[in-house]
Amino acid sequence: MNKIYWAKVKEQAIIPTKREEDAGYDLYPCFEEDYIEIAPLTTKLVPLGVASAFDANYVLILKERGSSGTKGLAQRSGVIDSGYRGEYMAPVTNVNNKPIRIAKKEVVDTWSDYEKEQILIYPYEKAICQGVLLVMPSLESEEISYEALQQIESQRGSGRLGSSGK
Repeated sequence: MNKIYWAKVKEQAIIPTKREEDAGYDLYPCFEEDYIEIAPLTTKLVPLGVASAFDANYVLILKERGSSGTKGLAQRSGVIDSGYRGEYMAPVTNVNNKPIRIAKKEVVDTWSDYEKEQILIYPYEKAICQGVLLVMPSLESEEISYEALQQIESQRGSGRLGSSGK
């Protein structure tokens, strides 16, 4: 199967799209509430309202978009296996010192200027992350002893963080 199949888990979901020259599919938030608030230095799962099916030779990795990263939204983890058929959820971390709200425009318009100054606003209508499909190599797996593993040639060996001196 040389195709990715998308399905809406929620009726109002937006099917992910990408231009041919883009690396990732834009993925949009999809929730019933007026907004989702993420407190500073915390992570929340943001529902995306879609599910997929694609060939087992691939994996879809959720990554930050440039526009979400510049707003202080960090995309944490996010490996979508080819066999997963459930709703995509984006683990999003707020790295700002103010709460951030992923909010629907019609709700934002009702907030006072004071309320808007107390938070950061990320538009609900804008993609929250992107999904990048990567080819997964097919490797055999075998257990060997630690001593045998140490005999396999490597420039680094068991050097830890900072051991390269760079």
